[in-house]
Amino acid sequence: MNNLLFAWGYATPLAAELSKPIKRVSVEFANPNVGPSSVALWRSDGTGLRLRTEMHDVAVKREVGVLIFEHLSTLRPGETLVDVASFQDRIVVSKLLIHESGTTGESGIVLKASSGGEIVVVAGAFPYSLAVLGVPSMPHLFEPEYPIDLYTRVPFV
Repeated sequence: MNNLLFAWGYATPLAAELSKPIKRVSVEFANPNVGPSSVALWRSDGTGLRLRTEMHDVAVKREVGVLIFEHLSTLRPGETLVDVASFQDRIVVSKLLIHESGTTGESGIVLKASSGGEIVVVAGAFPYSLAVLGVPSMPHLFEPEYPIDLYTRVPFV
């Protein structure tokens, strides 16, 4: 079985980076009719993580979106920024795995706040888009690549 892993090229473990408190979330739309092209998780110190997706062919006419993560320190022009007060404490992180044509892809994350609120970011139904759920006042379409009940949710430590 093939495994398509999150793309992360830094020394700090990705799970540790994702579990840090966040103050704001921003989204960028390449096309507002197909969901965000990227999402950024912003910390109180002004640093953040950008999430986007990369498509991988796994069979004829079958592909899986896998998340890519990168550090950032500046907001891009045109990004929508939203406060997420309930995520400024401890965050528990889970991965969303999709199984397709003998391949398992790390296709999404769930961030759970100590208050119980959740933010879900998963590869979107349209190539190179994301589906985002749980960010208040966020203009988005929640259209994941696969029906959400097909993803396996596992702890990310």
